[in-house]
Amino acid sequence: MITITIANQKGGVGKSTTATMTAAELGMRGYRTLLVDADPQANATSVFLDPADVQVSLADVICPKDAPAKLESVIVTTQIPDLDLLPATLNLATYDRGGASSVGRLRKALRDEVAHIYDFCVIDTAPNLGLLLSASLTASSHVIIPVQASAWAVGAVSELLKVIEETKDTNEHLSLLGTVCTMLDQRTNVAGQSYIWLRDMLPDKIFNTIIHRTAMLEDCPIRHEPIQLFAPGSRAAQNYADLTDEILERLGLALNRESSLRLLAGGEKS
Repeated sequence: MITITIANQKGGVGKSTTATMTAAELGMRGYRTLLVDADPQANATSVFLDPADVQVSLADVICPKDAPAKLESVIVTTQIPDLDLLPATLNLATYDRGGASSVGRLRKALRDEVAHIYDFCVIDTAPNLGLLLSASLTASSHVIIPVQASAWAVGAVSELLKVIEETKDTNEHLSLLGTVCTMLDQRTNVAGQSYIWLRDMLPDKIFNTIIHRTAMLEDCPIRHEPIQLFAPGSRAAQNYADLTDEILERLGLALNRESSLRLLAGGEKS
């Protein structure tokens, strides 16, 4: 199982949107995918269901009052057959009280219970540098950093890069898969300049795909549907399809699971 954390300590940069739409795109391509909402705000959860309807969540697994729940009792299916969701509730906010000893709980649960079931695990994280982020990075093999096309957002990347490097002390397999420029508004000069700054900062890590600002993505939590379902022909859906193409290419995988299986079996890529 390839586990990818979507992280940025700055809020409002399209982090949850990137996590949910990428996970949805992977699922639609036949890759068995688990989306983990590790943010007490439950933004990723709200794209698929009403958080008010969630009875058990990730909090019951990694910060339980009593015995931890099993993942199978918490994971829910989504409208996409190959995409499941491990939802969040506000109870996750108590996780930071558990101290550093709790950081490995998520990794252990994913490794022991579901690593043999899924091809991908995509983790959405809270917009801060707390223990939930540490737990997510510890459980992951890769990190993607969404960066809003603004000067302030670009400046925050270096701090997160330091956290990723520090996490390698306990998770040597962790690597930065890439950064993606999000919420680009072509009407502003600073947006274009910010992309240039990001490209100059991490020339080998920035994805070519740019996620443009659009109201359609903001409608997803209201409709409880990812963009691929209610607006499949939109530019936003195409943006995330292109980003997923790049992610799979960097991982050495085919654009859909069936083709990847043929490659592993020694066949040719279609």
